[in-house]
Amino acid sequence: MPEQALPPNQAYYRACVGSWRAVMSLRITDSADLARSGMRWVDRVSVRIMAAWPRWLGTIALCTTVAFDAQGEVVHTTAVRWLGITIKRSVEIFALDPDGLSFTVRGGMSGAGTVTPSATSASYTLDWSGARFVQTTQREPNLVTLTQTGPGFGGTQALHRQP
Repeated sequence: MPEQALPPNQAYYRACVGSWRAVMSLRITDSADLARSGMRWVDRVSVRIMAAWPRWLGTIALCTTVAFDAQGEVVHTTAVRWLGITIKRSVEIFALDPDGLSFTVRGGMSGAGTVTPSATSASYTLDWSGARFVQTTQREPNLVTLTQTGPGFGGTQALHRQP
């Protein structure tokens, strides 16, 4: 079915099928908010380490994949890698709502979101490691710009399609 004939949530994720990679970019915006976030201590420390990571030690990469399963749900994997070693990994399932715009997320992260009618951007509210954060994406053919804002941290990732 041509992308134009698909509901926006289907068109958005079908256009994202494949592998994506970005150099991780994270910053601490408010240390006190991060401390009160509800995240486990080890997760707060990992956020701080990623935000302060010096480039001379090698970049930290955010690697994602998007695929559809036999039930028509989106299978999304996320891996954080350093020197090719996976540091963190999660798998999420996105159930696309029949309304054509909404979706729910379950797995390593949980939450919900919506895709714009143009199928070029999406907004998410997600729970990860005990904290709620907001994520927005802007999709182009070979680039997805991902912006995350959480309690005391934020970042923008430029995910490039991988061959």
